[in-house]
Amino acid sequence: MENPLVTVVIPAYNAEQYIEETLRSVLSQSYQNLEIVVVDDGSTDSTAAIVKSFGQQVRYLYQRNSGSCAAPRNHGLKKANGEFITFFDADDVMLPDKVASQVRTLVTNPDAEACVSNYRNFGGSKTWEDHFSTCHRLNQMISDAKQLPLLLAADQCRSVLIDENFNIASSPLFRTDHLRQLKGFDEALRACEDFHLLYRTAIKGPIAIDPLVVFERRLHDLNMSSDNERMLKNYIQSRSQLLDQEPLPALKLRLLQRVLRYQRDLQTCLVNKRQNKPAIRVYKNTFPPRSFSDLNHDLRQAIKMVIQGIQDALR
Repeated sequence: MENPLVTVVIPAYNAEQYIEETLRSVLSQSYQNLEIVVVDDGSTDSTAAIVKSFGQQVRYLYQRNSGSCAAPRNHGLKKANGEFITFFDADDVMLPDKVASQVRTLVTNPDAEACVSNYRNFGGSKTWEDHFSTCHRLNQMISDAKQLPLLLAADQCRSVLIDENFNIASSPLFRTDHLRQLKGFDEALRACEDFHLLYRTAIKGPIAIDPLVVFERRLHDLNMSSDNERMLKNYIQSRSQLLDQEPLPALKLRLLQRVLRYQRDLQTCLVNKRQNKPAIRVYKNTFPPRSFSDLNHDLRQAIKMVIQGIQDALR
């Protein structure tokens, strides 16, 4: 099909501040064969009124609040009519050729399970460099490529993802039927569900990587990624779940090493918050230390907890 229908699913929760700009950016795409679906995750502000003001240009779906991004995205996946599907956050901004460039990539690369494109962050008056340029291994592969977009073999893509999560939810374009076979996002995850989904997709087959910047991700105080403890717990949960699905022993080992590293980072986070009992429970998962660096980390955190105990006793 030369001009396949593309479904854009936008999960929204109390998104009145930004969703009109987001919708206008989607409606301004150079690719016009679009089905735009907003899934309202139980908003209590004027999100519904703003979305409905667009009339038949936008399909509005409502569900009770789920407390996550995965559930409304999966709701949209179930209702999607498009051959291809992309998910887009209600505070991000599409650049005009996002959908067109990604459709072109998937049509010309029929073996690719998804197309992941580049983006940049912005907030207030500041705009950051494109994200791929901060992913050193991926960026080198793009520089060395004889042809772009770059088609990463399944194991190659997963290998890069373990070290450099170059993907976020608003980036990929998927084949809808393939995504339904994977049952969409894991709703048990409260963050990292986008990484988890792309990794599972890359177990099925190759992923096309397009360095073209096709959208802008808005940074603000309500971004979930600003909650360090929550993010670390979901880093651990998402990678731990993938251990059972990763077919290659070498990549399974690297996933495990990544989980242990995040557990030590979480321990540090908890100790800094003076939550020493939970920190000790995390330590049990990483014992014994596997390197001098691990031992050094554990000793420093133990000393910090002893000092905190002394300080508490003297109060």
